[in-house]
Amino acid sequence: MIWKSCQLQIITGQTEDALGNMVGGEWQTVKDTFCRFTPWTDEQIALEGRDVTRNQQRFAVPIPFARFPECTHAVIDGIRQQITEKIDLTPRYTVIQVKAYKE
Repeated sequence: MIWKSCQLQIITGQTEDALGNMVGGEWQTVKDTFCRFTPWTDEQIALEGRDVTRNQQRFAVPIPFARFPECTHAVIDGIRQQITEKIDLTPRYTVIQVKAYKE
């Protein structure tokens, strides 16, 4: 198993511009932890379609779901990725599904 460094983050201090969009703010790390890539199963690929599995990745984080901090993004391998789903694997883990921005 390869565990990677992971920072769970949220943006704070945003203000609203003239058009009603949230702008500015600073990224705040709420938890430094580790995560491990978890591949999609054949059943998940069949159920959710290829587009989801191609554009998103899942990572297991060793934090119980009940104690998982409020966050919107995860920095993995130095890349900030948006968390789209949190999955409960009680009692030891939480799986986060993130949008994968591949170059």
